[in-house]
Amino acid sequence: MIPHSQLFGSAMSYSRTVFAEMDILKGGVVLENNVPLTGGSVSTDRTRNTRYEASVEIGMYDWDSLPISSKGHRIRLWHGVESIGVRERVQVGEYQVFSYRRNGRGSVSTTLKGLENFLIESGFIRPRTPPYGQPIITAISDLIHEVLPDAEVVNLASQNALVRSTGAWEKERWDEAITAMAKGIDAEVFCGHDGRFYIVDAPNLENLVGQYQIAGGQGGVMVTEDRSDTRDQVYNAVSVSANSSDQTVPPLWAWARDNDPTSPTYFYGDYGQRVRYYSSQFFTTTSQCQAYADRLLIESLAPNQTLSIGSAPIPFLEAGDPIRVISQQGAPDGTFLINKTALPLGNAEWSAEMLTAGETVEAA
Repeated sequence: MIPHSQLFGSAMSYSRTVFAEMDILKGGVVLENNVPLTGGSVSTDRTRNTRYEASVEIGMYDWDSLPISSKGHRIRLWHGVESIGVRERVQVGEYQVFSYRRNGRGSVSTTLKGLENFLIESGFIRPRTPPYGQPIITAISDLIHEVLPDAEVVNLASQNALVRSTGAWEKERWDEAITAMAKGIDAEVFCGHDGRFYIVDAPNLENLVGQYQIAGGQGGVMVTEDRSDTRDQVYNAVSVSANSSDQTVPPLWAWARDNDPTSPTYFYGDYGQRVRYYSSQFFTTTSQCQAYADRLLIESLAPNQTLSIGSAPIPFLEAGDPIRVISQQGAPDGTFLINKTALPLGNAEWSAEMLTAGETVEAA
């Protein structure tokens, strides 16, 4: 959750005026700040390689100009509220300018992608051997700093391990190297709301503690509430293997399944047997494979029970936040993990898609 004052959080339930601004940077220097925006949106998504993406609109006269292009400029976005004489804002991303368009009336539209996109675009010039024996956290940080020397990398992960793989990375810096190594220590890597890169423990849907509460009705902010049930992207078993090229590491494998006969997704029940597969050269022990299979199973069952809500804009909530939801529909209240958000840079409705662990599952 994006840091904010208690007053800012309390203002979500009351009448207020919202505003959105941006700063324009190049080479670490702020060229323009507090540029007012006339529209746009910010989205966050745990399933996307770029955690933050945005589009912004700026109203300008024909004779106005802004120092902005897709050739190295960056944007910082801010979303704020004004209420009872107090004005406060929070940063909602730092971005690569991906595209820029200005029409004949002077209005500007800009498409923005999270700073991960610099790493996605920067593949390896030739196949590279992983740094055998180096700590994974250090290896991830080094791969980021090769492309973004001034990037700040914040390690909040509770685990670390040594790189034990010698299989070459072919070309993909982000998917093949950085995120693959992070999964080897059950972690995620992303660029956060403040432009810093974070290495964090992957969330456990069975141990969520809500950081914020959303409710409807009097004093609440929730406007709509939709619960869905689907088979799409839902698996009731996970098979995880290690494909290390190190000859000293024997073949490793582990799996987990929904082993609860009362569960609607019971592996041996009417739901059928849908298996999700994952393999990594960075798993070096069976316990690593098993731990990842256990967590991935919980996440693979979660889309079966999805909650989507709409509310007044809540700019400090982002993908990856656990929140408490008080239902308007008589459904059980619960703690959910935000998977996606869509924040309007104006007064339109904020929306979020969330996951919950739901049924209890057991490892094989």
